[in-house]
Amino acid sequence: MKQRDRILVVDDDHDACEAISGLLDQSGYAVEAAADPAHALARLEQMRPDLVVSDLQMPGMSGLELIRRIQGLHPGTPVILVTGAETRDLCTGAKRYGAVECLTKPVNPEELLWAIERALVCGASARAGGGRRAASSAA
Repeated sequence: MKQRDRILVVDDDHDACEAISGLLDQSGYAVEAAADPAHALARLEQMRPDLVVSDLQMPGMSGLELIRRIQGLHPGTPVILVTGAETRDLCTGAKRYGAVECLTKPVNPEELLWAIERALVCGASARAGGGRRAASSAA
């Protein structure tokens, strides 16, 4: 039996966090939830998620800073950001920080699941050795 992909969901909005976590759990993922970036960083020290889904705007630490910290702890971990702010500039900036995708809230479940599948496939390729070449050729 294939091990389920581990996903960490980070959102200070309790309802959004539960909705995303529930969707991912029903879709067969092993889901951990964190109500804020500090809790997420503590969870990251105990687990190595295959992917992180995080809110962009949270009190105490932005999703962009969280990406930077995640990459310091577990380089190459794909991060999908979700935001209530509908601006291309925020999403473009988020991708510069390393987000693989930036989705607007309310998140479309099919769009989120598709983004997760793409990110997991690309993340697996990078961890298998293809990502180092791709990263160096993109620089």
